[in-house]
Amino acid sequence: MANWRALPAGEAAELAGALHTLDWSWQLDDAPAVVEKFGWRTISSRPRRIMLDTGFGPDSGTIRAKNGQVTGIDLQLTEFADAVENTEVTAAFDSIATALTGKLGEPSARVAGPPPQYRWAGAEATIVLERSAASVWLHLVTNARLAADDRNIALDEQGLL
Repeated sequence: MANWRALPAGEAAELAGALHTLDWSWQLDDAPAVVEKFGWRTISSRPRRIMLDTGFGPDSGTIRAKNGQVTGIDLQLTEFADAVENTEVTAAFDSIATALTGKLGEPSARVAGPPPQYRWAGAEATIVLERSAASVWLHLVTNARLAADDRNIALDEQGLL
């Protein structure tokens, strides 16, 4: 892929900082104000999911909800890479992780994965930086949703799901 793009690490850190201090109702009805605040574009809106374009194309961002309550915001920080660009994904992840650590302090958790993650816990929600095989993602996830996801992963690893 020619001209592979990644959000500059400093901009990713500013975004993470703004998300980490975001004070809002966590109601899906209030999500359009968050979309506007960050300059994203809504592609589609459903009762459990708002699909966004955050600058990396349609579905480069998602606001997820359950029963009208937002459970997380997922944001793509790099374009998808092919196998040749995998080292660029790793380099972008490392650079962004360093910038986020400078902005938010040391991560509260480092998850080896897969996928590898760094987490910065907050009172209501946690910032998660994640490296998939082909891209880097930033998530703002409610602590309750993150705990449930971690529990389900642990149960799956034990063969109990």
